[in-house]
Amino acid sequence: MSRLALLALCAAAACSKSAGNQDKIAAPPSPTAAGSPEVIAVPQAGAGPAMGHAAPVPSAPPGAAEDERFKLKPEEGKLAIEPPADAKAGAESIAKITVTPGAGYHVNTEYPIKLTLTSTTGVALPKAEFVAGGHGNPKGDADQLDEKQLAFAVKLTPAATGSYTINGSFKFAVCDRDQCLAKKETIAIAVAAK
Repeated sequence: MSRLALLALCAAAACSKSAGNQDKIAAPPSPTAAGSPEVIAVPQAGAGPAMGHAAPVPSAPPGAAEDERFKLKPEEGKLAIEPPADAKAGAESIAKITVTPGAGYHVNTEYPIKLTLTSTTGVALPKAEFVAGGHGNPKGDADQLDEKQLAFAVKLTPAATGSYTINGSFKFAVCDRDQCLAKKETIAIAVAAK
């Protein structure tokens, strides 16, 4: 019974410590004590690399490494953005966006493919979002969707002569025999209207 009372008293004492006491850091153990760990000085900021220490690695901007993983690498295939050949003010023209997989790769037709464009002042886009793929392999808005090629035709009408850029993002996937790789590319369609 007295052990139970002693245990309750210790628990109450531990819970009643003030927050100020909990924030204090105990001094490191003396390096001379037998069995104690050796205390090693930590280099200060701005100090150069010491012998046996690696130089600090500059950090990449947030999301940079992730963005690179989702870019189409040359061996995986080619993304081609073909601006309208003869764009004229007031007339509809067509830009083409095509993905051609590299050797040993194919377009994943079951991946939910999405091309999203941001309209720009001076160019009318009758459609700004294109979808294809997904379960059941629907062709959707794609001009071509098979394992050998993915292609979209983007209709646009410049209001006046001049140079314009239509930006957007393009999500698709390519596969090799072992894995499928989701891709997200930035799109920029240059339009030179006469």
